[in-house]
Amino acid sequence: MNARDTSQVVGTVRVIQRGDYQIAGNTIQLPIANALNLQTELLHEVCFSELRPLSEDLSILFAAIKCADRSIRRHHAKGWARRLSISVPVFEVNTWRTTPVHSTLINALDYLTGDAWQVKFVARSGKPLVSQSAPLLSSPERQRIFIPFSHGLDSFAQSVLLKAADEIWDIMPIHLHGRKANQNMKFARRGVERGVPPIPVSAKVSERKHAELSFRTRPFLYNGFAAYAAALSGGGTVVIPENGQGSLGASLVRLGEEAPHRSCHPGFTTRLAAFFNNLTGAEVKFVHPALFQTKGQVLSALNGLLPNSPEWLLSHTSCSYDSRQSNRGRKKVHCGVCGNCLLRRMGLHAANIEDVTPYKFQDLRATSLEDSMQESDTCKTLSAYQDVAHNGVRSMHRLADVLSPPNRYRVAGEVDSLAHYLKRPSDDVRNDYFGMLTQHRQEWTNFLSSAGKESWLARFTRG
Repeated sequence: MNARDTSQVVGTVRVIQRGDYQIAGNTIQLPIANALNLQTELLHEVCFSELRPLSEDLSILFAAIKCADRSIRRHHAKGWARRLSISVPVFEVNTWRTTPVHSTLINALDYLTGDAWQVKFVARSGKPLVSQSAPLLSSPERQRIFIPFSHGLDSFAQSVLLKAADEIWDIMPIHLHGRKANQNMKFARRGVERGVPPIPVSAKVSERKHAELSFRTRPFLYNGFAAYAAALSGGGTVVIPENGQGSLGASLVRLGEEAPHRSCHPGFTTRLAAFFNNLTGAEVKFVHPALFQTKGQVLSALNGLLPNSPEWLLSHTSCSYDSRQSNRGRKKVHCGVCGNCLLRRMGLHAANIEDVTPYKFQDLRATSLEDSMQESDTCKTLSAYQDVAHNGVRSMHRLADVLSPPNRYRVAGEVDSLAHYLKRPSDDVRNDYFGMLTQHRQEWTNFLSSAGKESWLARFTRG
C-alpha cells in the first residue's frame, strides 16, 4: 500500500493572484502579493540569464509546496501520510500541464515526503517580470558546480574539497533564507569562505503557527533551486554534500511509522533531475561525492586541507533542535544530543579533531543527561531533550547494527535500486555500501567506548 491508499489527513492550498491570506481548517488561501516571497533574481544574475516567466512559475510552485507541507499537520496516531492538493497559477500553463513535467513532479514529491500529492496548474493573468537589463557577460567557459549550501559542515567541507580537487571549477553554493534576502550582488562582498560566497535565495512563505515540524519538502526547495541554477547555465552538475550516514542511513533506520527519510537519497535526486530535465530541456545531473563516506572521513579530509579546525567548527552549525531551547545564557549553542549533533561529535572523534563546539549537554561521560550540563546552566525542558537524545542515540546504534543478522537483508534490498539510480554494477555498489556501514559501526563503537560504560550515552543504547 502506498500513501494514496492510506492517507488520513487531507489538506488544500489554493494560490490566488489577489485577495487575503486565509486559513479555514486544512484549507488555505495563499495570495501571491503578500504571502509568497521566493525570489530568483540573483540566480539569473550569477547564471548570466535573463528573467523568464518560468522562473516566477517555479517560485510560486515551490512556495505552495512549502506552505502545504508546513501548514497541514500530520496526525501521527492515524498514520504518516497526508493527501495534499495545491492549485497554482502559472504563466507557462501549457508547459506545466504536459505529462512528463507533471508526472515527474508528483513522483518526486511523493517519494520524498511519503504523502500523496495533487497539483493543479491554472492560467495566470497579467505580465511576468522582466530583467531590467540584459546580462553584460556571457556564461564562462569553466565548468560550474552548484551546491545546496546550508552553512553546515558537510556543505562547507564539499565546497572546500571540490575547489581543492580542481581549480578550474567554479563552485556556486546556493543558500535559502527563511526571510527576505537582498536581491543584489552585495552578497559577494560579504563573508567569503575560501573565495566562494553563498548565493542567497529568499524563501519566506506565510505559514500557520505551530507549523508541521517534519518539513520533508525542505530538500525539494534547497536542491530544486540549485538544479534550476544549473539549468539556467545551460545544464550542469549539482553536488549533494551529505555524507553516507545522512544520505543512506536515514532511509534505513526509521523512527516509528514515519516514511523513510530520503532528503539526500539518490532515489530522490534522480527523480528531481528528471523533473527539471523535462521542465527546462537542460540536462541537470546530481552527484553524491560523499555517498559512501562517513562524516568522520569527510571531516578528516577537510582537516587535511584546513588544519585550523576551531575556526571552521565555530562557524558552521549542525544542530537540528529548536534554537529557542538550545541556548546558554540566551546565546545559541548546539544541543549536543539530536541526531545531527551526535553525528558531528562522533565524526570529530573519528577524525581525531578536538571538538570546541559549545553544547547544551556537553559532558559525554556524565552518568545522566542533566549532569552533562555545565553547573551554571539550567534546562526547563529536560524531558523533551531526553526524548530527542533517546531517538538520536537509538538511530545511531541501530545503523551500527544494520549489518548484523537478521537486519542485513534490509541493506541487501537497497543495493539493486541504488545501483539503478547510480548506474553502477550492483557488486560495486554493495562493496561501497557495506564498507560505509562497517566504518560507521567502528566509529560508533569507538565513540561509545570513549564515553564509558556508565555514561548517559551508553545507558541510552541499552534502553
